Amino acid sequence: MASELRNRLVLATILGAALFASPDLSISDAQAADAAKKAENAVPLAADDRNKLRLTVYPGNLSMIAEQRNVALPAGQSTLKIMDLPATLIDDSLLIGADKNANLQLISTTEPTGSRGGYALLEQFIGKDIKIRRNDDLISATLIALDGQALVKTADGVEYIPIQNIVMPTLPDGFTARPSLDAVIRTGTATDHVSLAYLIGGISWQTAYVGHYDSKTGTLDLGARARIVNNSGGDIDNADLQLVAGDPNQNSPRPMAKAMRTEMLMSASADSNGGQAGRNKFENLHIYGPYHGLNMKNGDAVTLPLLDTRQIKVARDVIFRGNTSIYYSGNATGQDFIRPDIELTIENDGGIDKQSPWPAGQIRIYANDATGIATFLGEDQINLTPAGEKAKLQLGQASDIAGSRHVVTYDRKTRKNLPDEVAATLEWTLKNSGPRDETITIEETLPANWKIIEENHPHQDMDAGQIKWQITLPAGKETSLRWTVHSDQ
Repeated sequence: MASELRNRLVLATILGAALFASPDLSISDAQAADAAKKAENAVPLAADDRNKLRLTVYPGNLSMIAEQRNVALPAGQSTLKIMDLPATLIDDSLLIGADKNANLQLISTTEPTGSRGGYALLEQFIGKDIKIRRNDDLISATLIALDGQALVKTADGVEYIPIQNIVMPTLPDGFTARPSLDAVIRTGTATDHVSLAYLIGGISWQTAYVGHYDSKTGTLDLGARARIVNNSGGDIDNADLQLVAGDPNQNSPRPMAKAMRTEMLMSASADSNGGQAGRNKFENLHIYGPYHGLNMKNGDAVTLPLLDTRQIKVARDVIFRGNTSIYYSGNATGQDFIRPDIELTIENDGGIDKQSPWPAGQIRIYANDATGIATFLGEDQINLTPAGEKAKLQLGQASDIAGSRHVVTYDRKTRKNLPDEVAATLEWTLKNSGPRDETITIEETLPANWKIIEENHPHQDMDAGQIKWQITLPAGKETSLRWTVHSDQ
């Protein structure tokens, strides 16, 4: 969006020069004079001027910073040089506000200027004097051009040298270690502060669930923490933190209609009470926090409490799943030594208020071994799960239960001008070598228009074409499931 706007502005400048050119006016001179005037009258706005900061972290590596900085602004037009911005700033997302009486209006902004790469820095010295390293000496030279290497002129002549051998006499004018943004604003009255809100990338969060499973009671003690990672290129100092769970559309973030709404946001941040982090619902999103006094260096990962630990009921399933290809395979086909999946089903009770969702995240499940020491069982991902809904967790595959699946008989009869008539008998052989009785679930997907005409255990219908059997398999025992299917369509 920013590049499209730049292209339009360039086109408008070209057209304006073609239609209204005058020999008495140089556009470049006018722009240079205007830039010099703005630079002279720019009001610096540094991180040290900040008195409030709120960080809101969304899913999908997107965050919003809302902050307030102290500044003495007179009435009328001013240019703010907003410094110490994150390197991952989304520059066209900026909102600027002040108190309502100031009636602040944002007129224009420039592109951010940030920490430049070495090659970009050297471009500022083309045609200027530099030094080059040669062995242990520094040689005076003039930088002529850059083309992968540096073309320089010394007292001995013109030559190419590696760019890392160049020593710059100083940093270019206007260089800043962190990005800055120039904003032209207009206020109706003087004000003593400015509120800013903008989107950045590089800060993400995810839910880290920890569950302690007790198979004897069929319960899971489930708690959750929030893990926040800062890769924004800048530090976060003494911020109020909010975490957003949900699915906001991030295709094209749009600014608020009026700048004063940013000021109201900052006022709400200032009025937040301390204590345990809570949850609020905002449109289709759930907001956790605020967490007060967050400090994060660039590269830090911070873990904070999110959901209190609570005990919930668990349904444990040992599941064999059969594919449809075997129904077309003919006699003497099958699969040996199939290990079933172990799956836990849990239902979100909604927590204290009976309405809290489970945010999407990773869950790690532990259980006590025979000596009473916690042992890792497995991990899975949970999608955002509203109150009253169920989540299924895959723990892995059973080690004490195995099965084999074979075609016992297969008969295909061709019919003139009609589909073949097919009848097949299939069999699962199940073996439990473990120390406890198990309830085994077998799921099959029947091909379209195939029907079961005989079986030694009754099945249950699931979704279209899907059926399942549940069979009790005692410890140390073996059993079989056999069914016959028929199709004439």
